[in-house]
Amino acid sequence: MATVANDTAVADMRRLGNAEPLEPYPGGARRPWKCRCLNEGCGKIIYPNRNNVMSGQGACKYCAPNAPVDPEAAVAAMRGHGFDTLVPFPGTGKPWLSKCTTAGHLVAPRYDNTTGRGGRCRFCARRGPGDPQQAVTDMKAAGFTPLEPYRNVSTPWTSLCNGCGTIVSPNLNNVRTRGQCCPHCAKYGLDPAAPAFLYVMAHVVFGAVKIGITGRHTREDRIARLQGSGWAVVRTWLFDTGAAAYRIEQTVLKQLRTQGHGPYLTAERMPAGGWTETFDAAAVTATALCRRVTHALTTLLV
Repeated sequence: MATVANDTAVADMRRLGNAEPLEPYPGGARRPWKCRCLNEGCGKIIYPNRNNVMSGQGACKYCAPNAPVDPEAAVAAMRGHGFDTLVPFPGTGKPWLSKCTTAGHLVAPRYDNTTGRGGRCRFCARRGPGDPQQAVTDMKAAGFTPLEPYRNVSTPWTSLCNGCGTIVSPNLNNVRTRGQCCPHCAKYGLDPAAPAFLYVMAHVVFGAVKIGITGRHTREDRIARLQGSGWAVVRTWLFDTGAAAYRIEQTVLKQLRTQGHGPYLTAERMPAGGWTETFDAAAVTATALCRRVTHALTTLLV
């Protein structure tokens, strides 16, 4: 096989690859060749081989249609489309847990759909960005009288339950999806006045940990249902009242959220619910989660 002269190889790389060689031709069609991309706005150091360039595949992988995306650039792009991302970049075609910056909706858009099609929050597109008058109307329809101005759909909203007269703090997103959700009026699920468990569980396959609460005598055995989905019980605590269990759970969740630990799994991974109380087991271990519960128990009056 004839050896390609350096001048010829350099000329071909400039003409067909739009790249400037930074070292002499390495002498093999499949050997990496240090070059600089000449495409406008790029200029990156690349290592194409002559064989790919001569076959029309291009020289710069960063300028290709399927180019890898820089995670920091991806975060910035999502923010430009109205999303604050809550977990590390999962890839261009996978759901990315985020928070809508307009109304606070928790959503999981895909990067490629968002940037390629100008995607926006699907809840805002369907219901608007959180109109205060509509928010008050929806709360009243669910049996609540708001006691403070509306902020967004995900922030607890201090309100009076018209059913039992108790002051509660549901968020609008839960009210819209679940309707009447006063814990004191609930006939099913957690009874604030009845015994309840607080639990910590782990899922080896998902690499996740979870905290949650469930009534001791509720119709649905929440722990058993999660075990059926691959979750394993790490530890449980029995409380005299659901209200006490709820207080400890919310204290731990608030601490973790403040430290930047957002939900790890998505609603698609946990169709039975509870995904917002999941965390990356590599960042928040089950042991550490149990320690937080124990610490909360020793510092709060329950």
